[in-house]
Amino acid sequence: MAQAKIRKNDMVLIIAGKDKGKFAAVLSTNQKEQTVVLKGVNIKTKHHRPSQENNDGKIEKKEYPIHISNVAYLVKKGAQGQKSIGSKIGWKVDPKTNKKQRVMKKINKTI
Repeated sequence: MAQAKIRKNDMVLIIAGKDKGKFAAVLSTNQKEQTVVLKGVNIKTKHHRPSQENNDGKIEKKEYPIHISNVAYLVKKGAQGQKSIGSKIGWKVDPKTNKKQRVMKKINKTI
């Protein structure tokens, strides 16, 4: 399986969906299903019924995953009233160390 281009703790820009234009940190990734969970994005409400273990029911708000194609690596945060800039991620082999590195394609800079 290929290495993940978006990893945990990366800052990403949401490029599609109801949260388009926001940016957030990656909490976790699921490589098999190609999804990421972002901090404070795609929050849904889940209701829990009362049970023997939990006599009081509860309402829980939690972040749900979104598809990895709907996010881009954050290059530059937009100032007030300006758009943020995101970039695709590619791979490049460093000729000195022969190690594979992640590269922001838009500005050709290693991460």
